[in-house]
Amino acid sequence: MTTRTSTRKEGEKVSARVGTIQKFKRKEERQMEVEISEVLEILRRPQPSDSVLEFIVSEDGYKRIIEDREKSNRKYRVWYDVATHKVTINCCPSYIHERTIVMVIDSMVEEAVRVMRKAGVSDDVISRVQKAGQLTTSAHSGSSRKSYKEPDGLIVFEGGGADRRRIALEVGFAQTYSSLRRATLWWIEHKNATLAVLVCLTEVDKSARETRREFGTIQELNAEMQRIGNLFYRQRTEDRRRFTPLEYDGYKWFGTLSDVFFETFCETDTGVLSSDPVYLVKDGLDVTGSINLTATVGDFVPQSWLSDNHIRGSAVNFLQSQDFMEGLSNAIVETALDRIEDILKFRNNDTICVRSARFQDYIYFIVATLFTGH
Repeated sequence: MTTRTSTRKEGEKVSARVGTIQKFKRKEERQMEVEISEVLEILRRPQPSDSVLEFIVSEDGYKRIIEDREKSNRKYRVWYDVATHKVTINCCPSYIHERTIVMVIDSMVEEAVRVMRKAGVSDDVISRVQKAGQLTTSAHSGSSRKSYKEPDGLIVFEGGGADRRRIALEVGFAQTYSSLRRATLWWIEHKNATLAVLVCLTEVDKSARETRREFGTIQELNAEMQRIGNLFYRQRTEDRRRFTPLEYDGYKWFGTLSDVFFETFCETDTGVLSSDPVYLVKDGLDVTGSINLTATVGDFVPQSWLSDNHIRGSAVNFLQSQDFMEGLSNAIVETALDRIEDILKFRNNDTICVRSARFQDYIYFIVATLFTGH
């Protein structure tokens, strides 16, 4: 009798503790749902390029962030970890960030295709190596934990089932190395990527934007943008091996590009193998020289789709350093122009407007309506 009573009391205590925990979780989730409206309000405001925001939200809150992004056609990228309820948002990636992604992914696919054609791999196999864009993917961690992530760049082999290969790219600009490394390793640890590539770009010594300029007409503004563009490109070509700041009107609109380096990660029988950093820019200087960043055909194509191991081990030197550095130099100028355009305004009758150069067209945003005499 004593044993039964003791057991019943212990069961009641456990039930009470479970009930308390569930009640606390419901309260915590309600609190997070209240805060999601504040998160959405923050995300709807203009944010500096490449700023990184972190919030604690529920999984439903994360999905609301994604829905709001799609409805508003915004460009920020999202990483959500259900275990910690942390959502990490990269706001409005800058031109240099986006251009780096395109250059690296295009170079990897083009070089892999070239090597496979030379080795006699069939067109059917080659056509299955595809750029997958920024598709959101999820992964389980533990019994029921899940995280959601969007890659900066992704290459897949569409072979069906277990024959699907992934090569992931993560690019960091205005992002800490530890955060970037964690994001890159996620693809190895949770999605079984055959290769994960990290590119870290560091800018220093940039001025804060505190100035404003206004022009009488759009023609005057266009002429000034053209003049600034010529000035920036001239600054970049004076000494291409030095990544010094781009200056206009007393401000540095792109600071010193101090460091650019690559790292690669892959899974082996003994764990994750990481390469040493391969620097293209160090302390503001072009140090490319003879760069050798390689993958293998086997990173792109499963063994079962290749005729022999020799082809599978063929090297794919996926970075053409001269082309990359030329593109990087141009991307610096375009990033500086993007930053400067919001200080250049013109009058359209009694309305002040700004010009957006990113889309190679003129988009007018009303920022203030002026009344005569005010």
